[in-house]
Amino acid sequence: MRNSLIPALLCVLGALPAAAQDWQAAAELDLSLSRNSRSGSALNSSGGPLEEIEDYSMARISARMALQGSGPFRLQLSLLHDEGRAETMVQGEDSDDTYDGSSQLSLQMGLAAERHYFGGFAATGDVAFNPDDSDQDADYSAYGLEGAWHNGNLTLSGQIGRLDSEAENPETLSDASFLALGAGYALRDHTWISARAAYAGGDQDTDSGSGPDDVDLLALGLEIERGFAIAGGHQASLYGGADWVQVREGSSSGAANEVSDLVIGVGLRITFGAQGAAERSRRFAPRLPEFGRWLGAVPAVD
Repeated sequence: MRNSLIPALLCVLGALPAAAQDWQAAAELDLSLSRNSRSGSALNSSGGPLEEIEDYSMARISARMALQGSGPFRLQLSLLHDEGRAETMVQGEDSDDTYDGSSQLSLQMGLAAERHYFGGFAATGDVAFNPDDSDQDADYSAYGLEGAWHNGNLTLSGQIGRLDSEAENPETLSDASFLALGAGYALRDHTWISARAAYAGGDQDTDSGSGPDDVDLLALGLEIERGFAIAGGHQASLYGGADWVQVREGSSSGAANEVSDLVIGVGLRITFGAQGAAERSRRFAPRLPEFGRWLGAVPAVD
């Protein structure tokens, strides 16, 4: 699915300026680079060679487009493609349990007003691991309810839903429920400060003869963004942020294993059809969690 989403993503990128004008839509292009530092009791716990990569870079491109007519109904389509840049060989051995990237297509629709939004979402995608673990590559899907509340320059949002995945060798998160919360505040309408938190609980290693292992995932994030006007009345912004994801597995032996990902990144966003951070938060549905990176962290605890 990752390869099939790339042409669709390029088509959306090409249509962003025209769509924002012809359909009176809001659209956004997002490019980012980041570095992941991985640690935890389960990382390389089986001894040398150290085949699980502890530090690697990632690159992401995403786009979203929100359409709303004269009534309250809003429809939003988002596409995302994420590339992991981890080494595939360590001291002459294939690297193990390392995230290689993901792609995602999502649809969000609901009823929007000046001070609130309520709707539902559905997402589908896939996540890939380093070539030696290609049997762990998984297709995933998510669905649920979401909402947002706006008060001046403040926006609060949340999602609740289900996340599931399928793979030949199911080593990532499946049959999970999750809750995600977000908050953002616009300073002088050009600087946007946001925070996010999420929890997911589900299963891992579902084909084990002793039954699946319980997995808990906690995700926290903080971001600051500075916007500036560009030609045509559109807006661009530079941002930097940090995301921390901790995965904890309770195995059938009773021992708990943990892995944590700390992702530090910078990026560029270009927005069409919305001026300023506060207006943009009202024109779009809340951002969905990065499900691909969630799932990409899980196999390392096994």
